[in-house]
Order: sequence, then C-alpha cells, then structure tokens
Amino acid sequence: MWTRLSIFFCFLFSLSALPLSAQDPQLSQNLANPLLNSPAFAGLQDQNKVYLTHRNQWPNQSANYQYSAAALEVSLGKINSGLGLLISSDKQFSSLQTTSLALQYAYHANLNESTLLSMGLQGSLIFRSLDYSRLTYGDQLSSFLVNGTLGSTLDPTASLFSNNVNYGDLGAGLLLNHSTYWLGASVHHINRPNQSLLENSDDLIAPKYALQGGLSLAISEGKSIKPVIYLKNQGNFAQVDLGTYVQLDPLVLGFWFRGLPLNKTTADSFSSRESLIGLIGIQNNRYSFGYSYDFTVSGLGVGSGGAHELSFSYVLNWDFGQRKSYQRYRQSFACPRF
Repeated sequence: MWTRLSIFFCFLFSLSALPLSAQDPQLSQNLANPLLNSPAFAGLQDQNKVYLTHRNQWPNQSANYQYSAAALEVSLGKINSGLGLLISSDKQFSSLQTTSLALQYAYHANLNESTLLSMGLQGSLIFRSLDYSRLTYGDQLSSFLVNGTLGSTLDPTASLFSNNVNYGDLGAGLLLNHSTYWLGASVHHINRPNQSLLENSDDLIAPKYALQGGLSLAISEGKSIKPVIYLKNQGNFAQVDLGTYVQLDPLVLGFWFRGLPLNKTTADSFSSRESLIGLIGIQNNRYSFGYSYDFTVSGLGVGSGGAHELSFSYVLNWDFGQRKSYQRYRQSFACPRF
C-alpha cells in the first residue's frame, strides 16, 4: 500500500510544477458538494440527497468574500441517470453579488463490476448585480477633502454602468470511478458568456478546466487513506489543491495545500503559496458534516482571518419509483465526501 501511495504523491508533485491558477469561487471542501465541481456527479450513488455549503473568506478584511450554495440531486436509477439542481450566491466587496441557478443531467454506464463511467451536462442562469450607491469616484474624494462631504459624482464612467446583467452558462464533465481510484475532468463556461456591467463592453468569462483524481487505500474495516489532487486552469490563472483524507469511521480528518508547490513566488505568480487547510468531519450512511479552516500563507498573511467553511449533506428518504430494482454490479465509490 505504501509503495502505491509514494508513487501517487510523486505523480502529484510532478503535475504541480505546471504553470496552473483559477478565477471562479474556490472551496476547500471540494467534494462535500460534488455538484459544484462537475455535473457528472449527479445521481452517481443512486441516492436522493441535499447539500449545503457556506464559505466566509478573509473575515478580517474589508474585502470579505461570502459564498453559499445549496444543491439537490435526484437519482433516476432505472434509466442509469441522475438530475442535479444547484443554487449558489456569492458577495464581493459588499456591493457585487452573483447568483446562479443550474440544472444538471448525468448518465452513468457500468463498464465492469468495479468501474463506472459518468457523463454530465449543465445549463445555468446567472444573475449579476452591483450596488452603485456603495461606490466612490475620484471627484467625490476631491469633494470630501474640500467640503467634508462626498457629494454626487460627475464621472462619465458612472453613466455607463448597468445595475445588473443576466446570462446563460454551459458546462460538462466526465467521471471514471473504480473501487480503488477515481478520475474526473470538467469544463465550465464553455460558451464564454459576457459578464460585463458596462454598456457596450465585453468581459468574457474564460472557460475553466479542471482535473481531479484520487486513491482509496484501505487500512482496515472503516479505516482508509484517500490522497486527492485537484488541478484548475482558467485564463491566465491556475492552481493546485493537493491533500489527503484519513477516514476513521465516523471521523474524517483532512490536510490540504493550495497553490503551486514547485513554482517559485514571483510578481506574476502570487498564488504560488496560498493556504494550508485543515478539515474535521463526521459522516455516516445518512449524513455528513464538515468544518475546514484555511491558514493563509500568501502575502495577505494570518491577519486576513483565513477562511472558514462549513458543509452538510443529508440523504433524503424519497422514493419516486426510480431507484434500480436490481444492479448488475454493486459499485463501491473511491471518491471521498469532503
């Protein structure tokens, strides 16, 4: 087992030397709400399940970032499929807010008694808004220095802003699950939607590409080690999440590094060293609950307050008559829950 583990980590660090980074919201518990990562996860385990996620990033900074998401997956086992419904919202700088409503479909194919391939598609509606009453322009600052009040702005840029913008977004994913390992690939923003809040201006979202993989190494009954890697690339940004879970039923412990481990810190690679992440969770066949904390090791330092993240999932006792009456193969899933 340890030989396999050593080879796996050597492979992970060699990948992390690639020039990689990300722009979309980042989560430390990447698999606590798997529908956020890829539509291929929808209905994968033949369960109807609800997920809740909340992240509070840099709470000590004025540029505090808040992210929340709720998801529902429904298994359509009789047709080897699953549906996912996902709602998320993030708030930046107390004035910029983005809300997303996504619908997912996945098809699951048993390749053999230990391997399953899942293919998923996602369509989203995005609602983006900006509260301009919270913005301050240069001429308002000049007025404040002279008169002691901000007053109104005459900046011509102010008239170009729209209060909100709505657009559609497309994504897709693949997932290969074996009883002892798993591999996944996903792409979001395939259609490169325009998110600009300025009239007659383009701010196209670059496609986000992601690769995930991991091993499940059994130690004894109810005890295992699950090393995982998550690589993300979006435009000029890239990043690697590298870590492992230790499962001691019902307790789960996790330790992660986020950044580019073998990349030297330079002016244009600020994400080379971002954070160390610790996780503690409890899980059973019905529910899971996790808490993680990001210890900031980038230039922001510990004074930023790091990031707190909570996750919760619960298996619903729903029966739509869609669960498989029998399974040709009884799959075991290597993918962790956090």
